[in-house]
Amino acid sequence: MKRDVLKEEDYDEVCRVIGDAVIMLVECGHETKRDEIDDVLKRTRQHRAHSERDEQKMLEHAIRLIKP
Repeated sequence: MKRDVLKEEDYDEVCRVIGDAVIMLVECGHETKRDEIDDVLKRTRQHRAHSERDEQKMLEHAIRLIKP
């Protein structure tokens, strides 16, 4: 997914979500490779399956954006 697919405010939120995942990985002593970030985002999406639609949408965009 490219940046131009998202509105600017959505892109900023997706980057924040990815950044939060990276910070969490670092704090837990894990590597911050794409695969690790992708796993964290997917687990978060599963744990928050009943969250607001906007939150789910941002997680899905983040997962697509982080893929190589």
